Formats: sequence, C-alpha cells, structure tokens
Amino acid sequence: MKPLAFRVRIALLSALISGVVLVAFGANAWYLMYQERLEAMDREIRALAYRHPGWMGSRMNYERLSSVIEMIFGEERKEQLILLAAGADGSIRYQSPHWPKDLDPKTLDLRLEDNPGNALAAGEGRAISGEPGEGVPAFQKRSPWGEGKGMGRGAMQGSGRMRGGGSTPIVFSKTPRFQSVRTAQATWRLGILGDQNDRLVLGLNIADLQAELHRLRQAFLLVLPLALSAIGGGGWWIAGYAVRPLRSIAQVAEGVTARGLNHRIPASEEDPEVARLIRVLNSMMDRLELSFQQATRFSADASHELKTPLSIMQGELENALQAAAPGSAEQQVFANLLEETQRLKSITNSLLLLAQADAGQLPLRLERINLGAALEELTQDIETLAAETGVKVELRAAPAIWIEADPVLLQRAVLNLLQNGLRYNEPNGWITVELGSRNGRSELNICNGGPGISPADQKRLFNRFFRADAARSRIVHGMGLGLSLAREIARAHRGDLALQESRPGRTCFTLWLPVAGEAQGESK
Repeated sequence: MKPLAFRVRIALLSALISGVVLVAFGANAWYLMYQERLEAMDREIRALAYRHPGWMGSRMNYERLSSVIEMIFGEERKEQLILLAAGADGSIRYQSPHWPKDLDPKTLDLRLEDNPGNALAAGEGRAISGEPGEGVPAFQKRSPWGEGKGMGRGAMQGSGRMRGGGSTPIVFSKTPRFQSVRTAQATWRLGILGDQNDRLVLGLNIADLQAELHRLRQAFLLVLPLALSAIGGGGWWIAGYAVRPLRSIAQVAEGVTARGLNHRIPASEEDPEVARLIRVLNSMMDRLELSFQQATRFSADASHELKTPLSIMQGELENALQAAAPGSAEQQVFANLLEETQRLKSITNSLLLLAQADAGQLPLRLERINLGAALEELTQDIETLAAETGVKVELRAAPAIWIEADPVLLQRAVLNLLQNGLRYNEPNGWITVELGSRNGRSELNICNGGPGISPADQKRLFNRFFRADAARSRIVHGMGLGLSLAREIARAHRGDLALQESRPGRTCFTLWLPVAGEAQGESK
C-alpha cells in the first residue's frame, strides 16, 4: 500500500486531533449544561414548595392547588407539572389528575434524611413563610416556565399557616432529594420534600429541556464536519508552507548527478532547522564530490599509466611469439600471455572511458553517420564469428536514418551488444538487429535466443564487473564492463540503453539515439 503524502497525513492528523478535542469539549459542555439546567429545575421545584407550605394541609388545599396550576400554566401546559402528597409511611393523600399512569407512586422511594439546619430552625420557633426570608433559601433563579409564571402570592400562598389549624409552623425538616424518572410519554424531574410525617412530591416535565439540548446537539453535529474540514484545510496549507523549503532542497538534490556534483542548495535563514539541514547536505555533497573526484582521477590515472607498459608487453610478446619455434611450448606460453595482455589492455581502455564518462568528460568526435549503413558493416563482422556456432544473424534496418555520433565509440557500444548476444546464445541460435525511428529518436533493437537472464540478475545487469550466471561465465569470456560502457556511451550521445525483455528463448536490448536534426523528417 502506497504511503500517504506528508501534507495529507498532517491534514488528517490535524482533523483527527481537533475532532477528538472538539467532541470531548462538546460532550463535556453538553453534560455540564444538562446538569446546570437540572439544578435550575431543582431550584424551581424547591422554590415552589417553600413558597406554598399550605400544600401540606388538607385535601381541599391540594384540589385548589390543581385549579391554580391550570390557571397559571394554562390549559395546554397543565400536564407539565404533577403533584403527590403522601405520608412518611407511603400512604397516598393526594395525587394530581395528570399523574403518569405507568408511574406507580408506591414504587417511589420517599425516604429522606434529616436536615439539621431546618430542624434547628423549627426548634427555635422560626416559621417558614412563603417568602424567602430567615431560615429559607432565597431562590432568585429565573423560572424555566417564563416570566411571571412562577407561583408567588396567590390564593394558595398560605404564609404562616399552621397544619390542621394548630400552632406548629410548617417546616421541611428533611433534606430534599431530586431524581429523574422516565415514563412511556415523558421524563420527569421529581423533587421529594417533607418533614417527619409528610412527603410532598413535585414533578416537572423536562421535555422542553431535552428538546433544547437535542437542538444544541444537532447544531454541534452539523457544524463539526465543517469545522473539521476547515481545520484539515488549514493543516494542508500549513504543511505545504512548512515543506516549501524541502521542495527546493529536493529540486536541487534531483540535479545532483555524477556530472553535476558541484550543485549546492542555496542557503536559507528562514528557519533554523531548515538552515541546519541545508548546511549538513551541502557539507555532505562537498565530501561526495571530493571522494568522487579522487576515485575518478585514480581510475583515469591508473588506466592511463597502465596503457604504456601494457603496450610494451604486447609488443615484446608478439616479437617473442614470432621468434619461438612453431609448435613449441614457448610459443604456446607466449600466445597465452599475449591474449591475457590484450585482455588487460581492453579492460584498461574500458576503465579509462568509464572514468571519463563519470566525470562528464568522455571525448566525442561527432560525425554525421548513416546508422543503417554502419549496422550492415558491423553485422557482417559478427556473422563471421557467428558462423562458428551456427548462429544466424538477421538485419532489418530502415533506410536513411542519420545521427550525430562518435563512430569509434558507437561502434564499440553496438559491438558489445552483438558480442553479448553471441556469447550468451545457444548453438544454432539466432540474433536479430532491427533499426527504426520514432518521435525523433532512432531505435535499435538487438535480440538473441538463449536461456534468458534471471529476474535477480536483471537488476544488476548494468553494474560494472557484473556477469550474469556465474557458472556459465567461467566458460564465456567477458569482463563485465561491456553493458555499462555501452550505456555510458549512449547517454553521452543524449540517448540511452535498456533491457527490454528477457525470458527463456528471447533477450532484447534497445539502444535509443537522437536523430540528426535536418534528417528527422526523412526517417520512417
């Protein structure tokens, strides 16, 4: 699987991290808002209860309370508040007409813990009136039911009324408890208040609260993808701005080749890290250039210095070979030494050409050449060698394909390909040479029969001194420099050489060279 680009990863990570943060923040904010609204509803329930202690009176008071609820909340909203009066033992004294049918009052836990503060207030004789005052918390929270719809002074205010006409003030001495109860039709927020003997259960429908929070959640989920898209786009832009210096570095690095090691990345002071990276890369290229120059100079100097002694050895061996008695052991020794000397001389010349090619200084003596005619002469030479093994050579060349090339170097490159086709062929095999042109380039295909080249060897085929199939290479004479030298010659002529295919029975190499400018229109 192809890895994602750096900018894409930055954009996705930005969106992912921001999405996690936003979702966590939104969920936390939603929960806090939900809790705050529940607490506000609890304060409203508590305020209603403390403002109307007369609710703890007789059944008549509860019935009048229902009438007041219908009057204050309106006919269409009267079902949003429910009321239950019970004893501490669970006996039901009053149940509002709109109490949910699937909420059994007997299942409610009416147990309350003592409130020491309220008990102390009762013991000191502080009457709990319907107005916030001494001993009663002041509930200033705005009613969720709207302005003017809280139950203030009215028919059921009953400030200072005594239970059953007695003299004991009404006090909720127990600590109130609040809980949410879900029924089939709605969810209710219940407040349970009371004293030693009585319990008052007030419930508010939280449908409006749930609808409001649902709208808030939907709005958040609608905006979240837009926010993440904007964050991802911002991450994409920031990543692009951040890697801009790296793109310039990559452009310069792409131009650094064996012939362009003198290229350097322009210094930049925009960012300390990028500036340090540029300095490190430039220093590395300085060392590479120096090492490459030393290696190239050594190869060129060594090859040049070996040419003279090898030429002298060749001359002396030729003279000794002529002076030796025919058929003698000395003649055979001199012949073998002469062959190895010639091989060393060929290797030395090849290494010298490769060193010059590496340095971009391969000497070219360009001439206008008819490539088809040149191939006819070369194939005639190779046919003589091929006849010994029964290999047939066939030439199919388009007429009048002219190129600008060094005839000596071009001949060497093509001969290397033909000799390889002959060496690694099979008895009574074949070699085909096809010449054509396409898109302003001459295209020379040299194919041969044989066992083919293994996929592992194909990757290293143009490495210097590499010879495919080590077992066979002991029999077939070669240096392992022919293909690499042929490719360097092709590239020096602004062309190229590549292996097109290799399989059992067929191996093809293709050599491309630019067609001479004024003759391009004549090529077919």
